[in-house]
Amino acid sequence: MSTIRCVAVDDEPRALQVVQRHAERTPFLELVASFTDPVEALTYLNEHPVDVLFIDIHIPDLDGLSLVRQLLRVPLLIFTTAHSEYAVESYEVEAIDYLLKPFDYARFLQAATKAQMRLKAEPVAASSTDFLFLNTGTQKQRIMLDALRYLEGEGNYVKYVSQSASYLVRTSIKQALAGLPTDQFIQIHRSYIVALRHIDKIEDHHVFIGKKPISIGATYRTAFYERIERLG
Repeated sequence: MSTIRCVAVDDEPRALQVVQRHAERTPFLELVASFTDPVEALTYLNEHPVDVLFIDIHIPDLDGLSLVRQLLRVPLLIFTTAHSEYAVESYEVEAIDYLLKPFDYARFLQAATKAQMRLKAEPVAASSTDFLFLNTGTQKQRIMLDALRYLEGEGNYVKYVSQSASYLVRTSIKQALAGLPTDQFIQIHRSYIVALRHIDKIEDHHVFIGKKPISIGATYRTAFYERIERLG
């Protein structure tokens, strides 16, 4: 990946200008849009997926955390805020960094470089979306998407479970999800992504893939059940 597409959201124009200037100085970043209105940002992001989102947490009407939870496809998150008490909440949505205002260019570049390294490590999806190449240590393993049943986060790794084997990849659940076609897979828990085609039943806020029950996390239930209703 050469250029990283990003969006910035902050209700304070001066704070937004800081992110814009820093992004312009960073050769591998392309700031494709910036917003002071979080509702406009939400609409844009659901129609134009990007790689990285720089977003303030404390925004009137629709705060940054609420906006992120409504995204159909969540990019890498870097929160920018003057309120240090939100740090713990930011990591609950798997933010990769947290920039405490005012931050200088060196600190911004550190966060951007972290995003660059994370994106380089993500699984590489085939253009036809029929299969993935997984970076499993010293080799790339091909896995067919229609055989992939679910993904499970295990610390700094994600286990890709197919019908006949499983593969451990050093990545995050968020990045694993970004490498999957959204019409075939959905995140239902902070540690689980499931293949819609392999869900055998749904009961008591659990999905069953074969005999394996997987809890549907409270944060993901509304989006999951709405998706299932649309499929029905």
